[in-house]
Amino acid sequence: MILYGSTRSPFVRKVVVAAHETGLIDRIAHRPSVVSNTSRDAEVASVNPLGQIPALRLADGTALYDSLVICLYLDEQAGGRRLIPPAGDGRWDVLARHALGQGMTEAMVKLFGERRRTDPLQPTYVAALTEKLDAAFVAAAGQARSRPAGRFDLGDIALAGALAYADFRLPALDWREAGLGDFFDEVAQRRSVRATPLSSEAHNPAPAA
Repeated sequence: MILYGSTRSPFVRKVVVAAHETGLIDRIAHRPSVVSNTSRDAEVASVNPLGQIPALRLADGTALYDSLVICLYLDEQAGGRRLIPPAGDGRWDVLARHALGQGMTEAMVKLFGERRRTDPLQPTYVAALTEKLDAAFVAAAGQARSRPAGRFDLGDIALAGALAYADFRLPALDWREAGLGDFFDEVAQRRSVRATPLSSEAHNPAPAA
């Protein structure tokens, strides 16, 4: 399998963490690929017509894209149940928590992009994104308080990734104030998380240590 992505991308990182957690990281070759709203990579576009990362090309040429789709595929290939239950209330709980973490990350990416603009910021837009994130931090903290000890499923991966991206790109966001510090400090010690730091330099994902 070939994974197209960048170590700058929180969505790519989510996939790589999932690959470690499912034991499939050694079956994936990483192809460093940097894309943006104004920069298109022809090789990435041959896998994902939207030109977005992460994108995964399977051995038979099949293309998978969108981080959630790729994570679900990896979980299935590993026998299932490692990242998400196959059915029932547990499945919907994981997917709902994943959606919250994913939405937080998407809002942060927009906020980071807005703050990099050379023309004047749009204060109403920035305020709206910040308000969403503040509410999401509080909701996520409530979920984290009821988290069973040792659990690390796809919802937890998404939340941990969102908080790491906040530190990477938007350190002024005070998510610890909402009560997420204990959760993050615990999951940050996992081998899969330590092996996959966000970085401004593209590189191959390191093996867990």
